[in-house]
Amino acid sequence: MEKKEILVAFSAGGPPALGNIWGITAKKTDFYLEPHADIAAIHLSAHGPNSRHPNGHRFHVKVDRRAAAAIAAQVHFITHSIPRSGRAFDGQELASGAFRVARIRWLWDLQRPRFRHAAALPGALPDISDNRSGARLSHLLEPNEAADLDLVVSDDKPYWPHERNSLRDNARLGPLRNEAGMWLTATSYRRSQMTHPTPEGLKLPLPQHGEEPNRIMGGGAAEDGAGEMYWFVEAITSRQVIEASRSDAGG
Repeated sequence: MEKKEILVAFSAGGPPALGNIWGITAKKTDFYLEPHADIAAIHLSAHGPNSRHPNGHRFHVKVDRRAAAAIAAQVHFITHSIPRSGRAFDGQELASGAFRVARIRWLWDLQRPRFRHAAALPGALPDISDNRSGARLSHLLEPNEAADLDLVVSDDKPYWPHERNSLRDNARLGPLRNEAGMWLTATSYRRSQMTHPTPEGLKLPLPQHGEEPNRIMGGGAAEDGAGEMYWFVEAITSRQVIEASRSDAGG
């Protein structure tokens, strides 16, 4: 049976998941990327040609206002500057008809023993079914490395960046196919943050002495010369930084 959803988790070699588990889904003429949770406030969508978007693909990030309010009501911190109608972006064209649309980055701090308790995702792991596959990125990172998952949407056939290396390293997830005939592939990488830095503003300060560690996910669009894609960064900061941000946001 053709898979319609891929779940991806990050760990330190075994349970639990560190940071969010992410779901990548093919649905009708679209693809969706969002944290796998009972309440998910933000999602990235890649739309193929349909009645609303007849002229081709459209990449879009949107926040569900009701879900965001429900998350805030649970005393979780959430703030964003995405317009009510969402934010469209062009993606990075890697080849004709193939666009890198998103990167999920898990920072190595999540695996550090002193932060693992704060990084751990509570609750049971989701089930795997006939329509759903699962993957876990569990290699132990070196200091200042990151685990990246790059998502590429393409027409006609699956597109794999660094094709030989991804096949050699068993770094491929998918592909998924939607009803518009588009394909989505995901490729995992280990990258140095020195040579492939996290975009400015998406990496918050680590806890200082006496501060309480807390996991956090940030997101934002960034351009690097090849075009604009959307980043989601799973990281560790302190409860004190979050509370200060909450005050600044008026929450």
